[in-house]
Amino acid sequence: MSLRNAEERAGTIELKGFNRTLAETEWLLLVLILVYMTLPDEPVAQPLVILASASVYALFVVGFRYANLFTLPARWKFTIETWAMLGLNAVAVWQTGRVDSPLMNLFLLVVIFSALTLGKVITLLELALITSFYLLAAYSVNGTEIFQYEIFSSLMLHFAPFVLVAYVTSLLAADLGFARAYVERLAETDTLTGVNNMRAFNQALARLERRARALDEPLSLLMIDIDNLKAINDQHGHDAGSAAIRSVANAIKASVRANDIVARYGGDEFAVLLPSASEEAARHAGERLLKRIASCPLELPTGRISVSVSIGLATFPVMAGDVEDLLNHADKALYASKQAGRNRMSSYPGFQAA
Repeated sequence: MSLRNAEERAGTIELKGFNRTLAETEWLLLVLILVYMTLPDEPVAQPLVILASASVYALFVVGFRYANLFTLPARWKFTIETWAMLGLNAVAVWQTGRVDSPLMNLFLLVVIFSALTLGKVITLLELALITSFYLLAAYSVNGTEIFQYEIFSSLMLHFAPFVLVAYVTSLLAADLGFARAYVERLAETDTLTGVNNMRAFNQALARLERRARALDEPLSLLMIDIDNLKAINDQHGHDAGSAAIRSVANAIKASVRANDIVARYGGDEFAVLLPSASEEAARHAGERLLKRIASCPLELPTGRISVSVSIGLATFPVMAGDVEDLLNHADKALYASKQAGRNRMSSYPGFQAA
C-alpha cells in the first residue's frame, strides 16, 4: 500500500505540473490565433466570429481555472479544457481557410498535451474529433471530390503528422510513466530485501494513523529483530548475514496479510503495520512468523543454521495514544522479548509473553 500511496502522491505532483503547462498552452493558443488575425496578407472570412469565440474561450479559462470553481487539478478537468481548445481552434480554422488554414497545425498542441497527460483513450477520441473536423472542412471546400483517390490520399498524407505525433507522444508518455514508477519504487524499497524502507514506512504510519482515528479502528505494530545476527556474520560471513535478513523478510511477508505494511526498520530489524488488526489478530500474525522461521533453517554452503527473531507488539489506541507511543511501546516490548531469552513475542503493556 505504501508504494501505491507513493504513486498517488507522485501523480498529484505531476498533475500540478501539467496544470501549469496547460494554463500556458491555453493562453498560447489564444495569442497565436489573435496574432494571426493581425497579419495583413492572411485571409480571415469573419473576424468577428473568431473574436467572439476567443472572448468566450477567455472567459471560460478565467472562470474554469482562476475563479476557484475547481481548485484541484484533475484529469477530467484537463479533458474539458482540451475540448474547449479544440472548439476554439476549429472556429479559427474554419474562418481562415478551412482545410488549407495554417492554423490547422495548432491542433497539435492539444494532441501532444492529451497524449502526455490524458492517456491513449482520450487522445484517440480527440484525434477522431480532429479527423472528422478535417474531413468536414475538406468536404466544405471540395465537395464529393474528396472521395476521389488522388484527393483523399493527398488529404490523408497532410493529416498523417497528427496521427504520428499522437502515436509517438503516447509511447513517450508510457515510457516516462514506467520510468517514474520505477524510480518511485526504488526510492521506497529496501534493496536487500525488496520490502519497504524507512521512508515508505513513515509515510504509511502517518496515513494509517489518520485512517485509524477517522474510522475508530485499531492499528497494530510488530517490531521484529533477528536474534544473534552478529554471531551469524562473525561465524559464517556477511553473505550469510545478508541471506538471513532476506530469509526473515520473506518469512514476514508470508506470515502477514497482503495489505499489511512490511518494512526494514534497521540493519537487522523489521516493522510490520497491521491496519484494522486488534492485539489478538496481531498476536496470531506474530505466532505464525515465529513458527515459520523455526521450521525453515537457513541453507548455506557450509550447512544449515537456525535463525530466530524476537518480536514486540503494541496496538493503537488501546496501548498508545499516538504513533510515537506506538513505536516506543512496541520497541519496549521487543526489548522485553530479548531480555526474556529471545525467540519469542511480548506485548505492551505488561510485556506478556506469547
